[in-house]
Amino acid sequence: MGVILPPSSLAANTAMNAGELGEQGRRFFAEHGWVVVRGAVAAGRAVELLEALQREVSPAALAASAGRVVELPQASRLSPALDSHVHDPRMARLLAEALGASRLQLLQDTALIKAPLVGGRVEWHQDRTYMGYLDQPRAATLRLALTDETLESGCLRVLDGSHLWGYETPLPALQAATVEDALSALPDALRARAVGAEIELELQPGDATIHHCLTFHSSSENRSARTRATLVLRAFDASCRCRPDRVPAGAARHFPVDARGGLSESAFPLIYDAAR
Repeated sequence: MGVILPPSSLAANTAMNAGELGEQGRRFFAEHGWVVVRGAVAAGRAVELLEALQREVSPAALAASAGRVVELPQASRLSPALDSHVHDPRMARLLAEALGASRLQLLQDTALIKAPLVGGRVEWHQDRTYMGYLDQPRAATLRLALTDETLESGCLRVLDGSHLWGYETPLPALQAATVEDALSALPDALRARAVGAEIELELQPGDATIHHCLTFHSSSENRSARTRATLVLRAFDASCRCRPDRVPAGAARHFPVDARGGLSESAFPLIYDAAR
């Protein structure tokens, strides 16, 4: 695997030990709020996962998406192959290294599909917006490309270094039905910083991106003739506690807490523990 540096630096990819970001990758993530891992899984493994996903999503469902991203929460429940990805220790280690966490819990696994030619734009946002019930912004998202992710197919875009801006968008956790554009609400100084900070992260099958929960990111419509498919793992540092005052009314049963006030491993399983 290798870590890719932003186009502005045009540095060569840096080799890493299998399943690890390495010191350079960790420093890069801390500074930029994102990192690309080339060959996070072998190409054959990406094909296996794509085929498993395709068996669960019919062409008719894609055709009916009407320009929206097809989102499959808890994709791991759809097949053993998809479940094995969620529990792949290599993916957990990458996330833990990026966050500098000694213990990591799974927040969510999702499959995202953009139908060819029509779907589907995702506006600029921070993932922290939807996980404000955690008392610290100590979470990250790993996206594994199962197909080519190009400018034409609507690859991920990030605002470089935006996780360090000291800004958090409002916290409508579990309440917002759509992702709204968050850049228009930024203070003038931050909107000015956003100009020229955009980086587009093109991937091949088996490549992965990791981005911090405070990193502003978005993606455009898939204008290519091929489906774009991505598996998403969101995880958080197990040292985080739950803020009951930020859990929407009526949703508390979905956020059980343990004796110390953290989210219970019964609902949010431990996927990495450096002591084991």
